[in-house]
Amino acid sequence: MSEETIINGYAGTAIRVLSASAQRAALTACAQAYTGQADPAKPAIHFFWATSGAVTDRIKAGERYDIVAAANGALQALAGKSLVSPDIHLTGVSRIALGMRRGETPPDISTPEKFAQALREARAFSRGDPAGGGTAGNFLAAMLERIGVLEETRAKSILRVGGYNVMREVAAGNADFGLTQSTEIVAVDGVEISAWLPEALQMDTVYALAAGPGEPSPQARNFLAFVTGLQGRTIYTQSGFADA
Repeated sequence: MSEETIINGYAGTAIRVLSASAQRAALTACAQAYTGQADPAKPAIHFFWATSGAVTDRIKAGERYDIVAAANGALQALAGKSLVSPDIHLTGVSRIALGMRRGETPPDISTPEKFAQALREARAFSRGDPAGGGTAGNFLAAMLERIGVLEETRAKSILRVGGYNVMREVAAGNADFGLTQSTEIVAVDGVEISAWLPEALQMDTVYALAAGPGEPSPQARNFLAFVTGLQGRTIYTQSGFADA
């Protein structure tokens, strides 16, 4: 079951947005900026947060939303089945990073060998649960297996669904560090991006938005235009995204 957030508007109506958690900080900030003025035409924005895999599963199961936000590949596949609009808007690129409590000194993970050693030496670290369908969680499990430390570090791995919840474990002091999308690290108070994975182990994920199937409502169309316009792109950059 996804978490939900409602950003209040003034029009007495609401648009529904189903989003992968990697876009949580950026979309929340966009909604707050969009509805920030007491404009009687601005609707409330009701967010439902999940992993990209869960977003895909829910749309395929018949759930309908005004706007869907997920990894570009997932949206392209849904568009191919006419489950979202074929007019897909790229919002930015997220990379995998190591997040720690603000001000703490990160381990040296500049090479694959040093990264593996940092995992072995950690008291505990958090990462996405592959069973949750998250992009980072699945990637990290496969990568840790590839470099030979998945089973060795399984007992100290705190698995959570969604990078936002991965980093909550770090903020609470339960994990020395968390591994997830850079955009999910900056969404949690008290933690920061402390180091990037070595290039040999890195993954870039392109994220995007699309309206639901059929003609979008004027309210949904206007919010999409805001997010993909200059102010929205600036917010995405501030939220840890690189240009797509």
